[in-house]
Amino acid sequence: MDLMVKEHTKAIKVRLTCEHPCHWDDLIDSRKRVIATIYTIKEGEKDDLKPGITKGEDGIYDIVVHAKEINNEVVRNALKDLEKVTRNRYIFEGSSSPQDEVISYAEKLMKPLKKYGDPEEGYDFSMAKSAKQKTEVIAIWIGEILYEALTYKDVEAVRSLTDTIRTEIEELINERI
Repeated sequence: MDLMVKEHTKAIKVRLTCEHPCHWDDLIDSRKRVIATIYTIKEGEKDDLKPGITKGEDGIYDIVVHAKEINNEVVRNALKDLEKVTRNRYIFEGSSSPQDEVISYAEKLMKPLKKYGDPEEGYDFSMAKSAKQKTEVIAIWIGEILYEALTYKDVEAVRSLTDTIRTEIEELINERI
């Protein structure tokens, strides 16, 4: 039944009200009604909001995201989460930025990730045996670093990811020796 509801739900076109990057913004529909307000963690803390999605007394959803600033990709990811809560489908009508093109490239690099497992169970990069497969894995890692750096701008997360990937690459190199 839930799948049928989702399939028949009309898509709601949503856009931001101001230029970004910013630390919070309203998401409005085509009638210029506020659907949700999206906040960075720091900005949400000012209003005692916790990370995630909550529905305010005014009926507007508050979305607090783990990001340093709001950008197109953060909004797209937040809307995917909001869809799960509201069972509505949202289409983001943001103007494309140069950052979006790099994020698209990063996603293209990460596309083969499915070959190595799924996010719930973890990825098994030891499945990469040939030089081509190992190159593919390294490209996935580069894509992950680009995506994380551009989308969430969390220096500590990028540093941690870079350190993990450095260790993985060293292990790949040591296997050949």
